[in-house]
Amino acid sequence: MADNKTKNTGRFRRTLFRLMGQSMSKMVIHRLLRKKIDRNPAALPSDLNRCSDILFILPVDRVEMIFQLENLFAILGRFKNSNLTFICPAAHSSFVSGMKNVRVIKFNPDEFSLYSAEFNRLVRELTSRAFDICVMLERDYSLAHLYLIGMSRAHLRVGWGDDSAYPFLNIRLVSVPRENVTLWERNLEAAKILSAETGSNVRWGVQKSTADEVTQLLNEHRLKKEPALVCVDLASLKTACGGEWCADLLKALKSSNVGHFYIFGGTEEENAAMKDAPFPVLAPMSIPKTAALLACTTVVITGPGALLGLAQISSCRIVPALTKEQAALYCKQNNRIMPALFAEKPDAETVKQIQKNVRILVASATQSAAQPVQNTPPAKNTPAPPPAKDEPDKNRKGGGSLPKPESPNRETDGLPKNG
Repeated sequence: MADNKTKNTGRFRRTLFRLMGQSMSKMVIHRLLRKKIDRNPAALPSDLNRCSDILFILPVDRVEMIFQLENLFAILGRFKNSNLTFICPAAHSSFVSGMKNVRVIKFNPDEFSLYSAEFNRLVRELTSRAFDICVMLERDYSLAHLYLIGMSRAHLRVGWGDDSAYPFLNIRLVSVPRENVTLWERNLEAAKILSAETGSNVRWGVQKSTADEVTQLLNEHRLKKEPALVCVDLASLKTACGGEWCADLLKALKSSNVGHFYIFGGTEEENAAMKDAPFPVLAPMSIPKTAALLACTTVVITGPGALLGLAQISSCRIVPALTKEQAALYCKQNNRIMPALFAEKPDAETVKQIQKNVRILVASATQSAAQPVQNTPPAKNTPAPPPAKDEPDKNRKGGGSLPKPESPNRETDGLPKNG
């Protein structure tokens, strides 16, 4: 009976807020949280020196989440000794779980709206807590997100938003279109505002047991790393380029003889549609297993999507099929990424370009593998490195998986505004 009453109350409140409109609703929420929202002006960087508790609100969209990883881990490196709380979709919990001093509060995005049961549960989680910093990485935020920011009681509240996001966000990053600035660089502006080191290398770590599972999976499909193992992200390619073009691409790749190919799995429905594919189709897997799979892969052929971001973090050699605008937005500038560009729709020339780029990158990988590696013996009394984890190591610099990001252009779209 109580549950029904709560549901009816929540439904009534949501209807009332819809009738009031966005601006009036923000005013009402601000009024409700006026004792919790710190109106004192932010003073950077001095306010950063006394931050022990930090709340992160992670994005719902998977692609946005992946392209925020460098930014996120740069911030985590800056506050590695702080107590961290993440409010994140359940599907993204593997990105942040397993770290020390971390609490992960999962939610179902489909049931997350103002005064819903899922929303009320998150509010209860925050009721007795107070944070020093709240970092909202969700660009497509709702009134429910703003309410949670207010509930954080944080003095510093950082995120992307316009003037209407104040006073919920008192340090706002404003998106301004800039040419030749990648999404990675745009997102790193949040880390820069928080005085985080943005030049460190981010890499995935993989547990041996996870790597062994992936090796066993490859053996079951008779896939070998030699002379080359090539991933085809057919789900993203079909979405971006169409099924007919993808059929031509698979036919061309089958006759290319550059190595062993596999198709990266999508949803169950997408996998069912791939049953006639000429290459083995690997079922969808967790983020740690995907990282282990990419570590075994020589080249990734993909379109705009989640795997394009994961492959870059994993320092894979990549041949993405993209428009010029997409390449400028999603791709870092380094010699491991060779986009096959097209104007409006990919054609036969795009297929040829992919074949050519795959051959070049496979040859590059073979040449790199053939070069002798000089190992420097560790100094005396140097402790052995810790075992790799399934999650990215946020504290490790260098180490080789991810190429160092290019120096960010200062004229990026993350222009800070202090409220």
